[in-house]
Amino acid sequence: MGVEQWRWAGQERFAGFCLTFLLNREPAAVAASLGADSLTLMTLAEAERAYPISRPGALLRLGAFDNWVFCFEDRAPIANRTPAILRLSKDTRMLQLSRSGDGMVVVRDVVDGRTMEMFEPGGAVYVDGPLRPRIAALLPAHSRIVAALAVVGDEVGANLDRATLDGRLATALSPLNEPAGRR
Repeated sequence: MGVEQWRWAGQERFAGFCLTFLLNREPAAVAASLGADSLTLMTLAEAERAYPISRPGALLRLGAFDNWVFCFEDRAPIANRTPAILRLSKDTRMLQLSRSGDGMVVVRDVVDGRTMEMFEPGGAVYVDGPLRPRIAALLPAHSRIVAALAVVGDEVGANLDRATLDGRLATALSPLNEPAGRR
């Protein structure tokens, strides 16, 4: 299990983000579930010019690893909202990590709308499962977000480094605004 490639997540620039992995989904279907009409291949720099932070909405950056699609949101995430979780996980498995601006980290494993596991690494456990002890084994040697990403990345076979996130990915801005809430 690699931890080093996930160190970027502990940097200040990524104070808050949501990273969602979905099994056997296409990027366009994920974007549509999150309220975006179309995807354009662009680098992060191009995306930030096309969709400046002053423009409201969630910036969706999507790619794939084998049978898994990922969606990375680092401003105004919506994939971690209850209605989106239900849509995204319908008929599939969803693994998701959210880090709020205040540093709270939440890991979710949802299958067809049913929460199989949900917890804060090193903190509250809402629904216990097999990922939590694997992440706990990496604490406190690594930050909660880096440990969580290393385990979830291992689970889905993803090595999502900064070069990938900064590179050309399917990108869209979603205007969707849904209520927050815990599931």
